[in-house]
Amino acid sequence: MNRLRVASPVLLALLVFGASSRSSGAPPPEPFAFPLVDHGRGLRLHKEMYLLPYTYANLYHGAATEVAFQLSARHDLFGTPLYFAYTQISFWQAYNADASSPFRETDYNPEIFYRHRESRVGPGFLGVDAGAEHESNGQRVPLSRSWNLLYVAPFYHGDNWLAYLKLRYRLPEDEKETPEDPLGDDNPDITDYLGYSDIHLYYALPRGHLLHFLMRGYIGTDKGNVSLNYSFPIPGNADSFLVVRLFSGYGECLADYNRSIDRIGVGIMFNR
Repeated sequence: MNRLRVASPVLLALLVFGASSRSSGAPPPEPFAFPLVDHGRGLRLHKEMYLLPYTYANLYHGAATEVAFQLSARHDLFGTPLYFAYTQISFWQAYNADASSPFRETDYNPEIFYRHRESRVGPGFLGVDAGAEHESNGQRVPLSRSWNLLYVAPFYHGDNWLAYLKLRYRLPEDEKETPEDPLGDDNPDITDYLGYSDIHLYYALPRGHLLHFLMRGYIGTDKGNVSLNYSFPIPGNADSFLVVRLFSGYGECLADYNRSIDRIGVGIMFNR
């Protein structure tokens, strides 16, 4: 199934819904705080933080059913708009007792970026990030996977929506002399699967419900992936949210950059 055809109706629905809500005559919603693009100082939440105690994937089910979780934070440097951020995602086969419940994959993603001050443009605010990042799984050859990237990420947001476009350039690495060589490129074809762009769309619904749609890699490749997070507050707890996460495509983690996976997970989100 062509995932781009699946993604298009979702994009259209988000845009139509947003437009109709603005034209209905209803009072404008309260501004929604998107941690991804705020300008707060000190230690801040960065990307989404979640724990999915149960997921089902076409490649990882039964005894190999995985727990998935992501941690992410950032800190400004010297009180400037220059930030250091760190994100980590793990896939844990907690129910696979016969194999000693291993962590199948953990990816580590430090980055440093500069955030240009936002300016009002039309109905929203326009800003841009520019930075460099490293992502790797910390494994030894032949399981090692990594890449280094430069990126520019313009973003535009209103009171209850955010569009964030990340354009990436992969820094080239030398070719390995032998497959067992610890030096050189572990995954020279990774951009064939993950391309050069990420497109994030966030839409805040009434009563604290939030949709986050991500399409990755469709500019420059016919592969890539799409994902959708739908989260809403846990009754009586303003700081935690129930989340349903859907994923389809390549590159859910670096170990699977060239394998297509379909996954659904349910759990708790601590930051969104």
